[in-house]
Amino acid sequence: MKTISVAIGEARTDLCKLVNDVASGKVRVLLTSHGRPKAQLLPYVKAGAPWRVEKPDDPTRYGDLQSPAMEDWQ
Repeated sequence: MKTISVAIGEARTDLCKLVNDVASGKVRVLLTSHGRPKAQLLPYVKAGAPWRVEKPDDPTRYGDLQSPAMEDWQ
C-alpha cells in the first residue's frame, strides 16, 4: 500500500476522493500541516471476535489475592 502526503487544506477539497482511494486499499493518506504529519487516513477494518482462553485458569492456583489488597495501609 502506497502512502501519500497531503496538506490538510488540500485534503478538505479532495476529501471524498481521498476517502474512496483509502477505502479501496490503494493508498494510505498522511495529512500534514506546515509540512509536519498530523493524522492518517487508513481503511476501516472490522474487529473480529475477542480472543478467549479455551479453558480458564483455576483461581485457587493464585491463592487469596483480595485479602492483601483490602488490608488497611499503615
